[in-house]
Amino acid sequence: MSEPVTDRPAVAAAAGLAAAALVLLTILLGGVLVPGYDPSSQYLSELGADGAPHATLVNLGVFLPVGALVAVFVLCGWRQLAPTRGGAAGALLLLGVSAGYLIAAVAPCDAGCPSSGSLRQSVHNAGGLLEYLGGGFGLLLIGRALLRRPGSQGTALSAVFAATAVLGVFFLALGPQPDSPIRGLWQRVAEFALFGWIALAAWRMRPGQRPEPSSE
Repeated sequence: MSEPVTDRPAVAAAAGLAAAALVLLTILLGGVLVPGYDPSSQYLSELGADGAPHATLVNLGVFLPVGALVAVFVLCGWRQLAPTRGGAAGALLLLGVSAGYLIAAVAPCDAGCPSSGSLRQSVHNAGGLLEYLGGGFGLLLIGRALLRRPGSQGTALSAVFAATAVLGVFFLALGPQPDSPIRGLWQRVAEFALFGWIALAAWRMRPGQRPEPSSE
């Protein structure tokens, strides 16, 4: 009965790396799908917005699997991310990233992804709050927890750095100016921070690369 538990970090590693790769490919290549799409001024969600040329492909082929993969990453890897109760709370908050992508898949934004609009747009916006606030504060708690685990200082400090980037972008840019002319650029900074850290943590979870157990 112990084999499935032993395999969980490997499953988490594969899921985290796959999610990060899919988001990165979408950031780099997604705009090619939509003529006239400007990555610096348009959100990623606009690729799957109501009426977008390839909305179904983006929502079901990118946002939905990314949300599911992040959930697998957290649920299978939380013991490696959470050596303390605070870290466990951080892992729970990190599921906000999964929720944000899943909500984006089932509640696409209105055309142009405005800050207000239809009920579906309001639901979509709530998903964004879950992603950035959950992800940012979750990483802060995880970073604090990992600082107490021998061999995990690099992952811990990178979590704090990523959290600072995500929360800084949200509170200083996207929150106060959701319709900023460079909102797409700001969002991509936050996405790179979130999924860059997920990729790093997933890489460290590979068999043979796990940090030493906590003494707590």
